[in-house]
Order: sequence, then structure tokens, then C-alpha cells
Amino acid sequence: MEKIRLDLPPVGVRLYSERPAWSDEIPLFRGISYCDAVREVTSGTELWVERESLTTCQWAPIALGFDAPAEGSSFEQSIKPRAVDTVGIYLARLDEFNPEIEPQVVIVRNMAPTLRSMIELLGKQAAAWEYADEGGLSTSALKVLFEDNPGWRGHLSLGVNRVLAKLDNVPGWQGLTKLIFSSRPATVLFDHLIKRTMADMSICRNSTVVPMLSGKVNVSYFCTGGISWGRNNPLHLTSGWPWELWQTIEPRLDYLRR
Repeated sequence: MEKIRLDLPPVGVRLYSERPAWSDEIPLFRGISYCDAVREVTSGTELWVERESLTTCQWAPIALGFDAPAEGSSFEQSIKPRAVDTVGIYLARLDEFNPEIEPQVVIVRNMAPTLRSMIELLGKQAAAWEYADEGGLSTSALKVLFEDNPGWRGHLSLGVNRVLAKLDNVPGWQGLTKLIFSSRPATVLFDHLIKRTMADMSICRNSTVVPMLSGKVNVSYFCTGGISWGRNNPLHLTSGWPWELWQTIEPRLDYLRR
């Protein structure tokens, strides 16, 4: 039987509530965002990510459990689901993942038909349908993935992401986005504008936390950061696969290995 070909090597993820002794031997990431770290390990390295690693993104520290949401902040309280008590995250391409460590989640970024075919290998019951709310795309694109027409929200997401990908080549654009989203008020305003129409926290929450907590597969369009900071292909979607489910379908997949 022909294998399903993946465009990018899968990335393994493990969250830690206590810092392991070996973490000092792993390069410490320092960059814009969690999706920036995922981009970096895709090229072939391993990274240790801590709270101080994320210099700009205001969403990921809450979603990934580095920071507890402030009780008086409706923005932080709205970030759900979220991990708790995280002190560090180990990231590496799956083919370079420490063999003594078991990933919790595998992140796969690919075209929609490929991700749909992967889920069909397991059966639709393996997907986190409880997060595919009312046709919105903030937390999940599962409903859209299994429909023939992505709808206006899907077309909007793809269109905006194409524009963002082109802007990545404009001198000064990265610096501008870092400046804007270092501001909490700007982040809160932007979050209110997009959460009912487009994807939000696509790699940190949707592709890491949702599959880890639910034990099910989730698929998401990329959020703004996933394109501008993660430098992802705007035609791709991102997905998260619990390790137990990944082991079931991995023999049916073909992807680049070292």
C-alpha cells in the first residue's frame, strides 16, 4: 500500500513540570515565539524552551503553562485550554528526538488533503471534535477539513496567510510585528479582532495543548504568528497528534529523515 508523503519532517514535543538535569546540555532557545522554535528545530536541531525563551508572543506563555492567567485579565483567562505548571519544553524533529525520551505530541504541517487522509487512517473518532466550535476556526479546523468548501472563514485565513507570507520578505516587517506584539494592549485588541474569524494560537495551543490534553488529533489553520514568525507555508495547515495515535499511523507515512 502506498504511503502518505509528508512535506516536512514531524516535530516531537514534551512538556516538563520539573527541569530535567540533562536540559543544560540542550541549546536554550531564545526567539520571538514557540512557533519560531518549531521552525528552528525543523531544520535539524534540538531545543530546550523556557518562559524566558519567548521574547515577544503574549499568547504562548499562557497556553503552554509557563504563566498562570491573571485573575483580572479577561484576555489571559480566555486562553483555553491551557497547560499548567510548565517549566520547560523539549523540541526536536522526530527523527532526531532523544531516543530515551517519549514525545507527548507530534506536530505535523502539511496540505489539508494529506492531513485528512491521515485522520481517516485512524477514523474520525480519533479527532478532537469537541474543539471544532460552531464553524469557527479559532481552536480547530476539523469541520472545515472534512467539508468540500472551506467557507468564508477558511478562504479568509488562507488569503490573509498568503499576504503575511509575502510581507515576510519586506525589510523591517519582522521588526514591526515584534514591536507591535510586544505590547499587551495591542495583543489584546488583535485577539478580539481575529478570534471569531481566524485561527488563534495555532501551534502552541491548537497543535500542542489540545492534543496533549484531549488525547485526540487536532488540525488548525495557521495564526498570524505561525506565518510571520514560524515562517510556515500559507497553503499548509498545522496539526497535533498524541504520541499513542502517532505510533499507530507512523508506519503508513513517508517523510524526510536524517
